[in-house]
Amino acid sequence: MPELKKLTLTVKNYDAQASGDLDALYRRVRYEDEHGTTLYFKEVVMLKYLAKHGALATDAPRTWYYKHASKKSIIVVAFEKPGGKVECDLDDLRIIARSTLIKGVVISLAAVPAGIIAATATFGIGLVIIPMFLWYGYRNVFKLPKMLGRKTLLDEFSKFGVTLR
Repeated sequence: MPELKKLTLTVKNYDAQASGDLDALYRRVRYEDEHGTTLYFKEVVMLKYLAKHGALATDAPRTWYYKHASKKSIIVVAFEKPGGKVECDLDDLRIIARSTLIKGVVISLAAVPAGIIAATATFGIGLVIIPMFLWYGYRNVFKLPKMLGRKTLLDEFSKFGVTLR
């Protein structure tokens, strides 16, 4: 399971890709780290609560607490304001964890029918879809809700010396 990481960065620019009620997806987030090196995050998922409170402010140093959802995408769980206060919304993260669980169940149930339909249309090659759907379903049912769970996050924040209510 991915560990919670802390990074001080200055966001330079980003592309807003998709937005939901609670969160938003940003692609190609370009940032500079403490050493002045310009780097990219391919995909960043951030709660709207955090973006509204200044986590995505450009040209201002911010400290993000994040987890890797996959190799190229991260989930920003919290950020530290310049005064040292850590902003985090565990209730919204709980709702997102529940929605990923439901999405994982739906994807897993749709794996076999979708694979059969695709296999019929592609003379059997579409059967490759079944293991892919089952893997995404496993990831959304077991891995992501555990990673975004309240107990897990509180334990990982305590390692950084941050206490959340």
